[in-house]
Amino acid sequence: MWPFINKKNESKPEVSVAQALELLAAIGIGPRPQITHDDLLLSLGGSMESLVDWVDMLCVLGGEVERGDFERISDDIWHVDAECIADNGDYTRLAERFAILTKGLLMLANIRDCLNIENSEAWVEFDLDGKTVHWDLDVSDDWMSPKLYSNFQALVSARLGKKFFIVALGQDSLICFGDAALKEKLSKLSGLEFQWE
Repeated sequence: MWPFINKKNESKPEVSVAQALELLAAIGIGPRPQITHDDLLLSLGGSMESLVDWVDMLCVLGGEVERGDFERISDDIWHVDAECIADNGDYTRLAERFAILTKGLLMLANIRDCLNIENSEAWVEFDLDGKTVHWDLDVSDDWMSPKLYSNFQALVSARLGKKFFIVALGQDSLICFGDAALKEKLSKLSGLEFQWE
C-alpha cells in the first residue's frame, strides 16, 4: 500500500478556474501550451468562472485530457494513482513521468522494466550519464513500490539541488519537482502540506 500520509493544512476557499490558473502560473505551475481551457473543463465541468476546489484543480492539472490521445495536461505537477502496476511497461511509464517533471535535468535513456507478480519480481533500469542504473522494487499486488519515489528522490537530491515533493490524497498523490520555495508556495496556495518524503 502507498505509505505516504495525507497532509492537509487549513481548508482554502474555492476560487474560479481562471483565478486558480492565474495564481498557479505566478509560481510556475500550469498546463502545457497545447492544452486548452476546454481540455481542462472536460474534467472540471462548468466554465472558467466556475468555483473549483484546490485539490480538484491540482488533480486535473496533474492528470490527462479525457479525450483523444489522453495527453498529459501539465509537466509541472503529476496526479498519480499508486495502484497502477499491472504489467511490463508500467514502471517504464512511471520513470518517464518522473523524468518529465525535472524538465530535462534528469535525462534518462533506454528505460526498461520487468514485472512478474507471481514470482515477486519487479525492477526498472535506465541509462544515465553513460551508466546503467538498476533498481529492484518491492512487489505488493498492483501497488507501485514506494522505493521508486525514494530512489528518484535520492538520485535528484545528489545531483540537481532540487527535489520531488509529494502530498498523499489517499491511494493517489500529487507530485511536483522544485526547490523549497516552490514547495512552500504551492503548500500555502493550496492548503496541502507537500513533503519531500
